[in-house]
Amino acid sequence: MKKIHFIGIGGIGMSALADILIAGGKSVTGSDLRPNSITDKLKDKGAVIYKGHSGDNLTGEIDLVVKTSCIRDNNPEIEKAREKGVPIITRGELLKSIMEEAGTSVAVTGTHGKTTTSALIAHILEACGKDPTFAIGGEIGKAANARSGKSGIMVAEVDESDGFFRNIGSTCAAITNIEREHMEHYGNMENLIDAYKEFIGRISPEGALFYNGEDALLSGMVKGSSARAFSFGIDGSFDVGCEELQHAKNIEFELVFSRSRSGRVKSSLIGRHNAMNLLAAIGICSQIGVAPDDIIKAISSFSGVGRRFDRVAKIGDVEVVEDYAHHPTELFSVIHAARDYSDGRTVVVFQPHRHSRTADLAEDFMTCFNEADVLILTDVYSADEDRAEGAGVRDIFENMNKKSFELVDLVEKDRVPERVSSIVRGNDVILILGAGDIRDVSGELVERIKKKRIRGRTLRHGAQG
Repeated sequence: MKKIHFIGIGGIGMSALADILIAGGKSVTGSDLRPNSITDKLKDKGAVIYKGHSGDNLTGEIDLVVKTSCIRDNNPEIEKAREKGVPIITRGELLKSIMEEAGTSVAVTGTHGKTTTSALIAHILEACGKDPTFAIGGEIGKAANARSGKSGIMVAEVDESDGFFRNIGSTCAAITNIEREHMEHYGNMENLIDAYKEFIGRISPEGALFYNGEDALLSGMVKGSSARAFSFGIDGSFDVGCEELQHAKNIEFELVFSRSRSGRVKSSLIGRHNAMNLLAAIGICSQIGVAPDDIIKAISSFSGVGRRFDRVAKIGDVEVVEDYAHHPTELFSVIHAARDYSDGRTVVVFQPHRHSRTADLAEDFMTCFNEADVLILTDVYSADEDRAEGAGVRDIFENMNKKSFELVDLVEKDRVPERVSSIVRGNDVILILGAGDIRDVSGELVERIKKKRIRGRTLRHGAQG
């Protein structure tokens, strides 16, 4: 198949696969309601990008249509593809076929941390001359979410949200953790656990599974794996572990393989959760044959992933940071890390993602922000979901214990820059959190803070004069 059309090509996962196909000589077209910098890069590489969905976008001969799981059957491009008899597959099916062609495939999944972990693996392998292909859910160093290498090694972030990941086999895999998530698809934890068991069962018996040894649920599940299973963790005895961990301003620790020290790891990342991601990546890369010294050297040059504690601006002593965190556990982890990192207050702006998730985890949302000094909540980003029954963001706002905070407010998204800039103080770290379009407020917020600080200096200097 030479001509492939992507519906929703601007998504981080879809665009990565489109990039790999273009590098392989395929002709790629795609449509998206909101073209972005990623689609611009694909366009520069030869893709034809359409804004909006229309049957007219499927012009000429098309051999295959790829869609995201959120594209509905009445989408005009789906209807046109059916009319023309063009095969239609999901993003997960395409990823599966690409991974099956790889000599060594690495799959990274789990509720939290899979983007950073897969990006670390890809970066280490590339820095050590392994020439991998990779497709991940974030931009490494704000530059790339995909690469086409020639070594036969494929690294993929495998999303569990729609359940298809249970069909994907791999040579090696890392599972970061398992928590209640995506109940709009699974319905209950039992179904989610069954999907992970199927994923584990598809790892090659000659391969290896690296799993979070601190996760009791996951530790019990891996016993059924036919692949060799290796644990990673911090507080305890694990196959891949660490000692003397520091993670406030940056991460440093002594790497431990099977109770033997193997060198000192230094990373610009922060937070205990990222130390766990590092251990998972180190385990996978060592399994592929990279020496510990080379892994450690490569980690030191890893600059992070876009929207994962992404320091987008520093205005004097005030920092504005974006992070994709949207699950209560992720939110707690990034706020805790920011509190250790900051010399001042931690100011949190959060946009809930999906009505179903907001309702399902409402009680956890009421407590996961407690380490913030200031909390600004805004309306739910629906991700094309219809409004669900159950608690919404206003219910969370009204029922949470506000005594834990200096200030809590519920603000429309368009008013967030004005509200936050009006309360900002020296040494504040402002976290813009969420998986939706909340990042749109960052630019205006930064400009408002700059103007406020310039005005404040002018007033002070004028008073002195």
